[in-house]
Amino acid sequence: DLMKNDLTHLTSEIEKKVGKKIPVGADFEKLASFFAIKHHIKLNADALHKVWNYVSGKEKPTKKTLNKLALFVGYQSWDDFHEALHGDDDGNLNYEVEEEKKSDPSNYDDI
Repeated sequence: DLMKNDLTHLTSEIEKKVGKKIPVGADFEKLASFFAIKHHIKLNADALHKVWNYVSGKEKPTKKTLNKLALFVGYQSWDDFHEALHGDDDGNLNYEVEEEKKSDPSNYDDI
């Protein structure tokens, strides 16, 4: 389904920014701390776990969670991310500053 494909793309973008693959069994408490401390995006561990579970076919995340994750990879909302993937947009919906492309994951090696 289209949402699952988009979410798979979103999790891949998150993994690129974090600098590592995030398995379904990851420590989502540490990942939630990473979002909060490094990027001021508050997500709880259960919401993050739900996203990775959905990608693996288990459950569906909320729109609020999708919006926050899209924000992390440089979009204003899940809808903007989705539009950039499938719309006629030229990709300029990504508001991310070039210097912020790569986060320093050194304190989160065991995510």
